[in-house]
Amino acid sequence: MKLQSPTLSFETLVEWGTRHLEKVIAIDSQSDASSDTIPSTESQLHLAEVLSTFFRNLGMKTETDELANVIVTIPSNLPEGRAAEPVAMMVHIDTAEGTQAVPYLLVCPKWDGSDLPFPKNKRLHVSVYTYPSLGVFLGDDVLYGPGDAPVGLDDKLGMAELMTFARVLAEHPEIHHGDIFLIFRPDEEIGRMDALESLADTLVQRGVRYGYTIDGLDPFEVNTENFNASRVVLTFPFVDVFHEEAPCARRLEFRLTGVKTHGATAKVEGYRNAILMFAKTIEAIHGVVRVEPVYFQSDHNAETHANIAVRIYGDTVAEVDDSEKVFWDALASQTAPHESRGAFVEVLSRTEGSQTQNHDRGGLDRVMTHIQLFLDTPGPMPVLSEESDGYQGYSNPFFLDAADDGWRLSYRVRDFDPHVLLQREEHIRAAALLSGLDPSAVETEPQYVNMGPALADYPELADWAFEAARAADYEARRSPIRGGTGVDPFLRRGIPVANLGTGYFAPESEKELTSRQNIARHTIWLCLLVQVMAQASGNRQ
Repeated sequence: MKLQSPTLSFETLVEWGTRHLEKVIAIDSQSDASSDTIPSTESQLHLAEVLSTFFRNLGMKTETDELANVIVTIPSNLPEGRAAEPVAMMVHIDTAEGTQAVPYLLVCPKWDGSDLPFPKNKRLHVSVYTYPSLGVFLGDDVLYGPGDAPVGLDDKLGMAELMTFARVLAEHPEIHHGDIFLIFRPDEEIGRMDALESLADTLVQRGVRYGYTIDGLDPFEVNTENFNASRVVLTFPFVDVFHEEAPCARRLEFRLTGVKTHGATAKVEGYRNAILMFAKTIEAIHGVVRVEPVYFQSDHNAETHANIAVRIYGDTVAEVDDSEKVFWDALASQTAPHESRGAFVEVLSRTEGSQTQNHDRGGLDRVMTHIQLFLDTPGPMPVLSEESDGYQGYSNPFFLDAADDGWRLSYRVRDFDPHVLLQREEHIRAAALLSGLDPSAVETEPQYVNMGPALADYPELADWAFEAARAADYEARRSPIRGGTGVDPFLRRGIPVANLGTGYFAPESEKELTSRQNIARHTIWLCLLVQVMAQASGNRQ
């Protein structure tokens, strides 16, 4: 059976794909970890209904269960006497917190690699010069948002590619394939596995033997491994706010904006978190100026940013002025190297005197001491997400705020080796104890495991994806997922699921971009993939 690329024009695929992406990008579908419902937000129910209507209009059988899982069935059209293993192709309908729905995407036609103009963030300099990996989009019509928030390409780009793929199959029956189930699931970003348990049972009942998530980052990447993951949370008790005996004092409140990236791309995109930048600033001025940190709140929509307050003391106003300058200079040394990627400081208030604000809390200096101990004590290398790539893990202190019982510092811990993951957890725990924290104040929560061992017996999943790419003269490559895809319920039921790239840059950051042509190329890849699978099944008969 000869592989058949779509016979319609490439430009038609480009137009369809762009239209489908803009349709779903315009719908807010953030998930909400604080909600105890599935789906966690009403907006996901709305998007599920929009998707159901889209596929019904293509003439396809479409179901939506009570958890907002959408199942679209595309029956086999193989000639009589031929059969193929049923396959599920899956994306998630939710986006990360902080994502902004936009009515349309900006377009830079035939991009030459120069700085893209982000109308709502003039500080960003996104070009092939600053990010060489963007060379894959040279000459394409680049699609991107206004620059003040992510627009949800994770995973709405995968969604748009599946929509375009289904439309091609609906209009071109000459593309032969076995039974296909398109799955659109909720709450992947917040790890709600409960949403998948009944769905996984349904797919088993319908004979699904293989699956692909369409949720990867790079164009034509194939993933069969992902991180083992956990979260470690430390709680530092509040203490009385300390007021130094000094004639003069000044309270500074400011917003520290870091560089937001996904952990997968932290090194190449220069991830910088306000927690570490502030901790390093405090360390740099220790013993030089008299400063007391009194407030820190990480931004729930952008973990790398924070609102912070400090109090500076001196014997004279002139001394306080000089100390303030030393403080700002030390902080600037942390942000200045990353200004082109969006890092900066905005002063919110300067108040004379040592009076305490309602949200000021003592004990924040102990958190800063712990972070410095964490950086200085031996542990698995590399330590931080911004130092890690490929098959390297990391331990990222990513969120700090004031809880009811104290300052709560959260670590994101990742490693491909489960034994090294435990070592990373122990490194954090040891640094916490060195800083005087009680062992009971250290909580560890397992999150997900590497799917690699479960997929080791199914090399055909990657082989088929590579064969389909070769058939279209595209270059596919194997790489690990520096994150997770939430497929454990399927693996437990014996359905192996690999992950395929969707082709975009800067996941979950205000720099997100893709191209119109990229959607078309990935649509062709999927059309060839289902044919390769059908052909492989036929060869086994």
